[in-house]
Order: sequence, then structure tokens, then C-alpha cells
Amino acid sequence: MERRLLIAAVIAIAVVVVVGAYAATVLLRRDKGGDVYYLRIAPASMAASLESGDVDAYIAWEPFVSEAIVGGTGEVLMWSDEVMPNHPCCVVAISNDFIEGPNGVELAKRFLKAHIEATEWMLAALEDTGGSNYSLLVTLASEFTARNASVVEEALTHLEFRYEVDSVFTSALEEFVDLYVETNQTTDQEITDRGYSSVSDLVDTYVDESYLEAAADIAPSATILNPDDPIRLGYLLGDLHQLAQFVAADDRVLGGTESLFERYGVNVEPAAGAPYANGGIVMDNFAAGYVDIGYLGAPPALIKHIKVGVDVVIVAQANIEGSGLVVKVGSDINGLEDLVNKTVATPGETSIQHLLLRIALDREGLDLVLKT
Repeated sequence: MERRLLIAAVIAIAVVVVVGAYAATVLLRRDKGGDVYYLRIAPASMAASLESGDVDAYIAWEPFVSEAIVGGTGEVLMWSDEVMPNHPCCVVAISNDFIEGPNGVELAKRFLKAHIEATEWMLAALEDTGGSNYSLLVTLASEFTARNASVVEEALTHLEFRYEVDSVFTSALEEFVDLYVETNQTTDQEITDRGYSSVSDLVDTYVDESYLEAAADIAPSATILNPDDPIRLGYLLGDLHQLAQFVAADDRVLGGTESLFERYGVNVEPAAGAPYANGGIVMDNFAAGYVDIGYLGAPPALIKHIKVGVDVVIVAQANIEGSGLVVKVGSDINGLEDLVNKTVATPGETSIQHLLLRIALDREGLDLVLKT
């Protein structure tokens, strides 16, 4: 009898241990939240991938967000400013090899003068939506993005063009690097190995506002400084955030006589292979020596410099905000937690969109995992 009671007691204890272990495992899984999967897809193909069911959501820059909104196939689950309000997005970067080359500093200043003028022209046009310059802006944006006017007009309401380099901008870049460290995409040791004493030292060195400041004094030029050796410009395919360079290159902005680039005496042409699919590829082409000046997201400019040592400097902003996480209209995805075990398309690990998605999911206790 005693033996039977002992056996029963042992079994009871074992059951309690097993059940307790199972409950603990379930609790841990609940705390972890689950996995959200991602695929790397070019933003121009994301809306089609969502509509076909290849992905359950996508995160992209404009106009690829508004494309789905206006088309009635998608709705925004989360705008990027909900993750990081007023965040920098695209920047202008210049190769140090280019700056050190023939007329490099002067060409950089002339290019930036055109960038400043193009940005200010766009901001003025957006303030007068009934004016002729606004109509021309929409036309240029439609041509650059290959999207219709209704899409670009919607998209233009979700971002702000900006060129200034100030403490707000540099503080945000420091936050990006901190977020890369927090999400284990780089380490403090890698930053130190790159030659920087801290994150603030990295940003202070990597961002050089002197070219932008000097560009303010550049006057129109009667001649082109580099007629036979054009600046090779890198930029992204159909990225509305980078519209300034397209505006600067079009002579309609100045009434059909000359472009802003021409007004300030600089010859610019697309780099080999441009436009590119994402900012990481722009940095790869900087490293390969194919790009002199490039428009790209701030995060890929930062992480590729830290990880690979791509030798460029950030010299200006291009825009802030303007990205969104899109799901199908009428889907059962009403919050980030509903993305567990579903697939999101992103432009790639180095993009600002991927970083912001990772941050948003991490706050909800969710992991972002490459789908294989």
C-alpha cells in the first residue's frame, strides 16, 4: 500500500513538473510574441505582390504607398512618423574621392546650390496648389515616378522636402545608429573599429555641413565647369523623396531656357546602372567607384559606412518622413500583432523602411525574420 502511495506521489509530482514546464514554455512564447517574416522586394513591385497574395503587407517609400491607397487595393496600417516622428529619410552623399578630384569641392558646391534651389522651388509650389508651378511639380513627379497625377498628389501630402543640416537632423542620425546597435545590426565595437570614439563622434565626422553652407554663396555661371566630365549621380527608382534632383535637371522649371544644374554651371548624368532599387545598392556603387554624388536613405548611408567603410560624407537632407506599412483593404490585419506568421515585403535590410519596421515590431515583442 505504502509503495503504491509512493508511486502515486511521484507521478503526481512529475505531472506537476511537466505541466509547470509546459506552462512556462507557453508563457515564454507569449512574451516573445512571435515571428513576422519578410521578403526583399523592389518597391515598384510591392503593390502587385500584395494584390496577388505573395505578401500580406509591404513597407515602402512614396509614391508606392499612395499607389495602393489611390488604387483602392491597400490601406496604411502604420505611417513611419508613428514610429519616429519627423524622422530624416533621404540624404545627399558625396564620395570623398570625388571631392578630392579635379574641381571636386567647387562641383559639390554648385550641385548643392541646384539642390537647394530645387527644394525651395518645390516647397513654394506646394504652398500654392492652384498655381502653375504646382501643376508643373505634379507633372514632373508623375514623369519621375511613372505614376499618375492622383497618386503623386496624394503622396506629396505624406512627406516634406528639406535640405538643411542642423542639430535636429544630426540627433536623429545618432538615434538611427543607436537603433542599429539595439537591434544587433552593428555594435559599439564596430563603430570603434571604424575609428570613432562614440556614436556622436561618428555622426559629427560623417556629416559635413560646410559644403551646404558654402553653396549658399554660389552664383549663376555662364559656363559649365565640367562639360566633358559629368557628375555621376546615383538615385533610387521612382523615389518621390528624391524628386529634387529631377527638378534640378529639368529646364521647364526655369521656363525652358536652362536647368538649375546648368544655371549653376554643372553637368550631371545618371550613374551607370541608375536608378537603383535601394540605398544599399547606391552605397555599393559608391564603393565600386561608379557614383560621385548620390541620393539615398540616411540609414543605408550610415550602416554601410560602419560595416563596410564606404568612403562618403553626408552633405544635405532631401526629405523627412514619407513611408508607410500597407495591407490589403478589408484584410484581418488590424495591428502589428496580426502580422505574426505573415509576410511583409521590405526594400532590404539596409533601408530605412526595414529599420523602422524592425523597431516597430520590436516594441511589440515581435521578431522580424527573413522568409526562406
